[in-house]
Amino acid sequence: MKRLIPWVMILMFGQSVRAQKMRDVFAAMPDTVLRIMTKNNRLDCIYFIENDMEARVRNRFDGFSVLKELTADYLDLQLTVNCRVQMKLLPAGDSLNYICVARTYSGPKPETEVELYASGWNRIPDDAKWLPRPAYAAFWQAADSVPAEEVRRLQRLQDMRFVTAELQPDAPLLTFVLHPGEVEKEEAVRMEKILRPVVYEWNGKRFVPVGGK
Repeated sequence: MKRLIPWVMILMFGQSVRAQKMRDVFAAMPDTVLRIMTKNNRLDCIYFIENDMEARVRNRFDGFSVLKELTADYLDLQLTVNCRVQMKLLPAGDSLNYICVARTYSGPKPETEVELYASGWNRIPDDAKWLPRPAYAAFWQAADSVPAEEVRRLQRLQDMRFVTAELQPDAPLLTFVLHPGEVEKEEAVRMEKILRPVVYEWNGKRFVPVGGK
């Protein structure tokens, strides 16, 4: 009987991790992940949003952070005026969940940092293995109304490439968007007509392009 106890405890632990909700993950998150928010800040946000109140708290920088959406496996947080944080629980083959965190910084040069954590908030390094970045050419789609030479000309205008990524609340998807950047307004309008988002899907081990592109 004693030999069975450790195995029962292991099975119960595995089930509890699988059953863990985003609210619990966010509450247990170390302060080092989002240094601007205290644990009390996070607990207040959870309480407010679960009671249909505005989840707005004053953070360490004396500004405001707002929890905009919280579901069983997704979170959308306006950390500061210029920083949005999304979190998504991603299923893994070993019965655990990974935690994907996307921080998007707005402004004239928008960018997104994407990180992956194992249970216990242990950061997984080497994002090239679990998140290969889309090629520059993947953002451009052919259009009958735009000659191929014009597409190549617009591509060459992108000296600096600003790419953001967005997690989806209802699916294990990560959508990349290429922004026109520092070009003339007329050129930006032309670019937007043929630029397309690139979508990656979580397969249990890594993000892969939807459609294999």
